[in-house]
Order: sequence, then structure tokens, then C-alpha cells
Amino acid sequence: MSLSLTSGPVPVLALSLGAAGLCWLCWGPRRYLTRVVPFAVMGALAGTVLLFVAAELLLSWWDASFPRYLYLYSAGGILALLLTVPRWRLARGILARILTVLSVTAVLLGAVSAANVAYGQYPTLQSLVDSPGDSSGAVPLRKLVPGQDTTPSTEANWTPPSDMPAEGGVYEVQIPGAVSGYAAGTSLVYLPPAYVASPPAQNLPVLIALHGQPGTPADWFAGGQLQQVMDDFAAQHNGLAPVVVLPDLSGGSNANWSLCLDSKQGRGATYLAEDVPAWIKNNLSAGLAGPQQWAVAGYSYGGTCSVQLAVNFPDTFPTFIDISGENQPTIPGGVQSLVNTYFGGDASAFAAQNALDILKKQTFPNTAGIVVVGKDDGVYNGQGRQVYDAAKAAGMDVQLQELPGGHSWQVWKEGLSDNLDWLGRRLGILGQ
Repeated sequence: MSLSLTSGPVPVLALSLGAAGLCWLCWGPRRYLTRVVPFAVMGALAGTVLLFVAAELLLSWWDASFPRYLYLYSAGGILALLLTVPRWRLARGILARILTVLSVTAVLLGAVSAANVAYGQYPTLQSLVDSPGDSSGAVPLRKLVPGQDTTPSTEANWTPPSDMPAEGGVYEVQIPGAVSGYAAGTSLVYLPPAYVASPPAQNLPVLIALHGQPGTPADWFAGGQLQQVMDDFAAQHNGLAPVVVLPDLSGGSNANWSLCLDSKQGRGATYLAEDVPAWIKNNLSAGLAGPQQWAVAGYSYGGTCSVQLAVNFPDTFPTFIDISGENQPTIPGGVQSLVNTYFGGDASAFAAQNALDILKKQTFPNTAGIVVVGKDDGVYNGQGRQVYDAAKAAGMDVQLQELPGGHSWQVWKEGLSDNLDWLGRRLGILGQ
């Protein structure tokens, strides 16, 4: 189950089989080679151009960070589909037709494998089949008790029991929008070994981890291998690690995600800054010692949100990690479309919550953060540097880190895992 899907023999085999399959689909008698295949090639090229125009110019599915070489694989996939029927009709015998179907499948799988290598969404076979979260209701909730001791457990004062589990647990939870009215889907919670131990560590710090768009909280566990990352950190620190809460950012059935703002499209900012922390304190008895125990981190869309929250709610989230985030919230159509859709055309209402606008006017001497960018990320690298410059100018204790890779899990996973020691010191688990 630990077999890599992004390096080693699997992607090489997928590419080789895809190439062989495409050769089979393109092979045939002279009439097939001179008439059918050329028309199919032109159709594949036209389809790829239309895909590019629709995805990047009209609908803005992705931006210039999308690896351009993947369009070659998409062209190969379209070509395979266009040749399926002609090659099937040309085939003589059941074996030849089976080979045709297998060839089309191989080409498509090769294209999918190439995309997975580029983004690292499913790094192992385990990540492909796992569904994180226990939905049986067996979450070891630790309700807040009035007058309970809120002294945080740290490496200096915590002695783990001899039978402490080696791994933490991941659970599905519903976090209601009691104050915001925000309609959220299912969220996930990671509880470290020290939390689920008996007797347990008490009042651990909290990391709010935010996912991308499109995406779900589960992506942190597939591409980001979050449980393994946190368990590895806990194994080095007596089972201690932050409680990680991964809220759903999709806004339920709302076609327009909240962008972690309070607007006509939902009070996403209030949900993340008030409802989620209140639920965590009341149901997990974590983060009770004050804002020094709270941090927010996210990648891509979630990275943008992490900065939004750190700037708009510095007393709640004085610590943040922005991994490949944008310089401001965006939607297809640009800033004016965002202002119209979310704020009824009131640009000042957007500016009042937009991090870069606020950073120009206020200082944040008590906030610390890390801005992570991918070296090969053609768009978000530059935008991340703008965020870093603005945060530094506003008095934040901020670092800029450039990691190898593009807008992908190669950067997003390491952007969190490489900074857990810094985060542990900042949140008080580790000594300074």
C-alpha cells in the first residue's frame, strides 16, 4: 500500500503502456493511416485548443501554473477517444477488439498518471483507496468542564503512559455555524496520540488546516499525508502534537464559496474565526490557554484564507502558514466580478476585509507567519512574495520560504511538515 504513484516504476510503466496503446490505436492499413489518423490528430489538436481556451481564458479553471506539458497528455487522451470506434471497426477478432479497449484505457491512465505526478494528489496506493475519518461517532470528545485545569501539556511537563497509541486518530465531525449561520459540510479532526492516551495530555494547541478549491478536508490526508506527518512529529515529541481541525470551506450547497470573507455569499470568516474555535474549545477542550495556542495554515485557496484570517482576526490567529496562497481572494471574472457578486458592487466593503489593503494601514507586532512558495509556481510564487513583503512592512515576524516544485502537493505537504518544529515552539508544545 506504500507503493509510490508519483515516482519509481508506476508512472514509468503507465507512460510506457500509454505510448504502446496509442501506437496500436494509430496502426492500421494505408487508408486508415492516411485518412482516419490524420483527421483524428487534427481533432485532438482542436479539442486541446478548445480545452485550453475554456479552462484558462473563459472559465478560469486554472491559471498559468498549470503545467503546459499536461496538454500533450490531454491531446493524447482525446486522440485515443477519437480513434476508439474506427480502430474497433478495423479490428478483426475478439482479441484485437479487447486490445483496442485496453489501449484506450492505457492511454487515459497514462494521462491521469502524468497529472498525478505533476500535482502529487495521490502519492501512494494507500492514499488512493483510503477515506480518512471515523464516522461511527467514536470521537473521543473531551467536553469543557467549568473550572477545569487549563495548564497545557508540553514536552517539559508531560510523561506519556506506557501504553500510549503510536498513532493518532482521524474523525468526521459536524461543526455548526451557530453564530455565522454558515452552511458547512463534514469537517475532519486529527487527534494526536497524547490526546487519545489514557490518561490523556490536556489542553493541546490547535492548528486549523484549510484546503484548496476545488477540494475537501480529505485532500490534506491524501496528497498531504497529514496523519503520517503529524504522527511522525508526535513520535519525536512524546506523542504531543497540535489538535488539527480541518473545516469544510465549500459553503454547503452555495455555488459561490465564501472566500473566507463575510459577504452576501455567506459569513465564512465569522464561521472560521468564531464558530469553529468555540466548537473546538467546548468539544475538544483544546486551545484553552489563549490565542498563543492557535494557528491557521492552508494551501492555495486555503493559503489565501490563512492570511485573511490572520489579518482580520489577529487576536484569534496570531500564527499562520500561507502555502502557495494568492495575494487576494479571486474568482473568475476578476476583482470587479468579485465585488459585484460578494459585496453588491461596494469595493470599499471588499477592501475592508482584504488582507493586502489592511496591511497597508495597520501593524501586527504580535503576529508571526511563514509564507511558502513553489520555485516553479509561475503565478503564486510572485503573489506569495507580495504577501510576504506586505506582512513584513506591517510589522509581522514573517519568513519567506521557496521550495522545489510548482503549484502542487510537492510544495504544499513540505510547506507544513518542514515547519512543524517552528509551529510547535510557537504554540508552546516545544521549548524555545
